[in-house]
Amino acid sequence: MRKHAWLGAGFLAVGSLIFGGPQAAAAENVSFTLKYGILAGLTGDPAPSGQGWNESAKLAVDYLAATLKAMNLPDLKVTLADSQDSQGSPQAGVEAAQKLVQIDKVNVIIGDFYSSVTSAVATAVAIPNKVLMFTGGTSPALSKLNTGPTPFIWQPVAADDIQGRVLAQVIGDALGKNAKVNVAARNDAYGNNLSAVFKEAWTAAGGTIPKFIIYNHQQPTLDSEAQETVQGSPDGWLFVDFCQTFAKLALPLSRSGKWDSAKSFGSDTLNDCQSRGSKNYPGMRATIANASSGASFPAFKALFEQKAKKGVNFQAFLSEAFDSVFVAFLAALEAKSADPAKISEHVVAVTNDPGTTYTFQQLDQAIKAIQAGQKIHFNGATGPMNFTANGRVSALAYDIWQADADGNAKVVKTIGFKP
Repeated sequence: MRKHAWLGAGFLAVGSLIFGGPQAAAAENVSFTLKYGILAGLTGDPAPSGQGWNESAKLAVDYLAATLKAMNLPDLKVTLADSQDSQGSPQAGVEAAQKLVQIDKVNVIIGDFYSSVTSAVATAVAIPNKVLMFTGGTSPALSKLNTGPTPFIWQPVAADDIQGRVLAQVIGDALGKNAKVNVAARNDAYGNNLSAVFKEAWTAAGGTIPKFIIYNHQQPTLDSEAQETVQGSPDGWLFVDFCQTFAKLALPLSRSGKWDSAKSFGSDTLNDCQSRGSKNYPGMRATIANASSGASFPAFKALFEQKAKKGVNFQAFLSEAFDSVFVAFLAALEAKSADPAKISEHVVAVTNDPGTTYTFQQLDQAIKAIQAGQKIHFNGATGPMNFTANGRVSALAYDIWQADADGNAKVVKTIGFKP
């Protein structure tokens, strides 16, 4: 674990600058308060990941506030208005987001990581009220909600129209491009979109799908769905679900005697279920966009393990929430405003070349550079970001996770993918 010098309780890694003095005073009369709200499933099935998402975003806001205080920039303020529980449900998510927007008056929402929740919140709350959302949702349909000149929905993770093609490549390499693969996916925006992209890519390359099943993941049991999933003499399986609900399908699959977990593949949300309070199945593989390629990822992990609430497990994808807090602030600083529409106009500029590269560990330097009118490229714990004007990033590296006989999972391979 990398060691850092921390400034008091403020989380600030010191080492590059002595704060204060003439440079810090050069704020050019820029004054704003940027209000954040966090939206995630904090209870129920989403809680193991939702609690981590919440902690990551809170850590970033605290780190940012400590940096501004240490730099003696009292006219620049960031606050965390509230964390709201979406319960992983679109309806509950909309109600929670309405509280953040209508009562707390937030400028930026960090979340949700469920595509279905993000879609509902974006349509009913965020876009009509012109509030920015940085979502962990991977549905390609989310960026298509940005129909106006100003994108309010930003995805700091590769969308499923890339992941679906990556899965087709990974499964083709493992089973052969002409293999028969049964697909079972949850019936929501995430499951429907990702499974459809995979189906198109898989069949176009010569593969076949004997059984393509979309199931109601909210049912108490999935016995009949499991029986259908093992029909057709498949060479392997692809599952698109979240860990807790996939367990309801995996139990009857295991009882069937016809399912081989070692010939099974999962979506990014099934990459290490044991770390999310569920179970891994021996030999099963899952593919996830690499969220740890940034130079500052070890420092983020160290910060999380030191400062996050005890009992909340670290997961690599939590870096998406962490990075989003900084992107929103740096874009606001360049825009000289906390107005979400103006912030949106600068997200691409602060996450792409040309510009000097800074990580959150050099946040003080990035702030000074923007104040001096210089171009920056914020490089997140996830990697270089490279947001495009439609609100998306392109991840070219993907990790393949695999569970061993003891139920532990690890990255066995990292592959490159060129869209």
